[in-house]
Amino acid sequence: MPELPEVETIVKTMGVSLLNEQIKAINLRYQPLLEIGSEYPIDVLVGESFVDFKRRGKYVWFELSNGYNWIIHLRMEGKFHLYDSQQRPNTHTHLTFNTTNHFVHYLDTRKFSRMVVTKHPEQFFESKRLGYEPWDEKLTSEYLKKKYSTIGRPIKLVLLDQAIFVGVGNIYADEILHDIRVHPLTPAKMISTIKLSQLILSARRILENAIQAGGTTIRSYTSGLNVHGRFQIQLAAYGQGGKPCPRCGTTMDRIVIGGRSSVFCPKCQKVKR
Repeated sequence: MPELPEVETIVKTMGVSLLNEQIKAINLRYQPLLEIGSEYPIDVLVGESFVDFKRRGKYVWFELSNGYNWIIHLRMEGKFHLYDSQQRPNTHTHLTFNTTNHFVHYLDTRKFSRMVVTKHPEQFFESKRLGYEPWDEKLTSEYLKKKYSTIGRPIKLVLLDQAIFVGVGNIYADEILHDIRVHPLTPAKMISTIKLSQLILSARRILENAIQAGGTTIRSYTSGLNVHGRFQIQLAAYGQGGKPCPRCGTTMDRIVIGGRSSVFCPKCQKVKR
């Protein structure tokens, strides 16, 4: 699944190509892509121009003229392809639009992604109960300690909860926990304030590095914009099961927590119960 760095890469890349371009035509080929309750149908965007490109959590957020906002959650496999000439849609192309200078296809192999068109983006995001961005000054160790104080679930799963703070998924959760030497099965309420301070700093540093590298290309997911993330070269934990720990050389273990693969070093990351 694309996480915060991948979404940030998509937003920046789209912005370079489409800023100030006008949507000339749009065709929604798979109707369930538009979320039930979308404030407007997709075709109201015809004639509007892209004025800004943003991200909120893992949402792609296109701001258009006349107050329209086009918000998309890519889920597992959603991706954009930009072309300079008209292309034939394939089986997984669920939306197409053309602008002043580009032809754009939106593809989603699994059809899980959803989008809305609204003039009230803040209300939309409030309805999704999104937590703080990783760089928000309100994201502090005291805030996390209060949030985690009654949570007995493994920290690996809690890090994936976008209602506490946003942007971290399976890949970067493994990386953060390895970096701060916390076992993924450690109950969230057992983590000290000092460790939570380290967690915040680690999350910011790792996500910033991944953004600089253009995100992480894993299995079938790439940005679809001729941008291939290079952060996979730097992965210390995710996908490294059976390999030596880059810190101590111990063989990395892989377990499944809540249906999600988790890799950790049994020596560096001792479980706390």
